[in-house]
Amino acid sequence: GICRHYSNEQETHFMPNTQRISGSCLCGQIRYKAVAAPLFQAHCHCQDCRKNGGSAFSALVFVPTESLSVQGETQTFSHSADSGATMTKHFCSNCGSQLFGTNSAKPDRIHIKVGSMDDAEWFQPQCNVWANSRLPSTPVSPEVKDFATMPVAPAKI
Repeated sequence: GICRHYSNEQETHFMPNTQRISGSCLCGQIRYKAVAAPLFQAHCHCQDCRKNGGSAFSALVFVPTESLSVQGETQTFSHSADSGATMTKHFCSNCGSQLFGTNSAKPDRIHIKVGSMDDAEWFQPQCNVWANSRLPSTPVSPEVKDFATMPVAPAKI
């Protein structure tokens, strides 16, 4: 699987931007946690994110795949991205909550849907990706950089 199951983890030395991330689906059947320095934080405005999340955009935090522990079994749905990579959405089969996503071209990272986190006060998007697909009514912050599509490498601030 993409994740290791909950276990008693040894204390880790944290980098300054390391986050203790935890969350769940709406019904609580699936819980997760990760201790990681986020690799990338973004708002994605692509059509696929809008459709699978049922909202104007998705708020996403990318972490190393091995940092994520999941309790409970997710269901998956896979589809092809514009790049040709396989995108896999992980969700709860009971309540339908979208939780994670993976990209076959970048198997070392997984995104977590910010809305599923217990506490996401620290979340700060580095950029808007697929901004060319953004709905005209979506408010934007002028401090957050726009990329028309997905940048080749994570945006640097």
